[in-house]
Amino acid sequence: MTIFTAMAKSPIKYLLALTLSAGSTLALAAVPPAAGSSAHGSTAATPSATVNLPGTPLNQVVAIANNDPILQSSLDAELVQVRNRLQSQNTPLPSPDELRHQVLEHLITQNLELQAAKSKGIQVTADDVNRALSSIASRNNITLAQLPQALTAQGQSYNAFRHTIRNQLILRQLEQQAVAINIAITPAEIDNYLKSQAGNRNARMQYHLAQILIAFPSNATAKQAQQTLVKARQIEAKIRSGTNFSAMAIAQSAGPQALKGGDLGWMSGSELPTLFATIVPQLKVGKLSAPIAGPGGYHLVKLIAEHAPKSQSFTTEYQIRHILLKPNPVRNLQQSRALAEKLHQEIDSGKLTFDNAAKQYSDDPNSAGNGGDLGWLTLDSLPHSFATVVPRLKLNTVSQPVDTRYGWDLVEVTGTRKANKSENKRRHEAYQVLFQRKLRDQLAQFKRSLRDQAYIRILDPADAGGGSDTATQ
Repeated sequence: MTIFTAMAKSPIKYLLALTLSAGSTLALAAVPPAAGSSAHGSTAATPSATVNLPGTPLNQVVAIANNDPILQSSLDAELVQVRNRLQSQNTPLPSPDELRHQVLEHLITQNLELQAAKSKGIQVTADDVNRALSSIASRNNITLAQLPQALTAQGQSYNAFRHTIRNQLILRQLEQQAVAINIAITPAEIDNYLKSQAGNRNARMQYHLAQILIAFPSNATAKQAQQTLVKARQIEAKIRSGTNFSAMAIAQSAGPQALKGGDLGWMSGSELPTLFATIVPQLKVGKLSAPIAGPGGYHLVKLIAEHAPKSQSFTTEYQIRHILLKPNPVRNLQQSRALAEKLHQEIDSGKLTFDNAAKQYSDDPNSAGNGGDLGWLTLDSLPHSFATVVPRLKLNTVSQPVDTRYGWDLVEVTGTRKANKSENKRRHEAYQVLFQRKLRDQLAQFKRSLRDQAYIRILDPADAGGGSDTATQ
């Protein structure tokens, strides 16, 4: 879940835990170790085990991710956040050592992701952070000026929260540049999906899921893979015997949602990862799957709840075209917005047609060649940022730049009609099914690569693996 999904649905109290969600935002391509280090762990620099800042106590280094140290103070602060959040949700806590290990793993992964973002030149300005904070404040019916006081009242540091939001914005851009920008869905893929049983039955079902991932070691041998399966079956047996699923996920899962009890939230059939697509619809509410084999390890999936949305006979459809401007290595998010504003002015003045602008500038490979045409769509099939703009647009009027999870968009509505919802939505829903599956699969693949290629050394004496290299190549 990106930060903006969380912001749209959650009060401040939940947002304060967003330091835990960075790992669930991205799964990204690996980057080589910094100069002087080695992905093989053979020539990596080993910094001192402590950092002595003037006027402060020694701050122990508890882990190294490539050449970046992770400090005891960071680990301690994160542990406090995690404990407070889990206790406020009445979630059983694992042992102190297990919780400490999982939090440290989260910090390592987040550090690697931020390194990948830095290597791509991704930057976030103070204005970007202020806009995100203003959005959070607005959704909680307070002003930006009141936000620090609201956070302090809940025992949270405004500066720390601001830093968390900054990291979330960086990771959002990384997701766009490393994964989403490369995903394309062909008409043939949509046709094939619509012919499948899944295309007809499960696209609109809503599932609330949780998972535990028992990960393979890097470059796992057949024996190690079998040992991973044995461990997954042991955990399955404990849960079926009454052990709390959330507590087990916090203690044992290698998934990005581990510190949230493995909770994946609600997702539709269109968002189910490929591994789960045929298994989840067969689960009964409250039940647990057997271990599911995947590229990264074995997954245990629990169906917490499900919901079948009511089908409406008729709905309003909008004929929409758009120009998408994604950030890329030579144009960051701010420059993409500036280009969107420039194109809006040129289209509005008649200097440039929407059709030509889309063909020349749009980064959506599926619509650019057709002048940005997305076809006939319903509001509930649109991203939230689109759905709030489209109904207010006059016909044949171009919107101001719209901030979406992929970049900046210019949107135009060229027609409206009443239509049979169940028939006309199928093709767009198929597109969403395929896109979300590819996105989730590729995020997971990139995240595994990021860990596999990194030099990671655990120095925390309290960690069970302390003092050892935990990644090999």
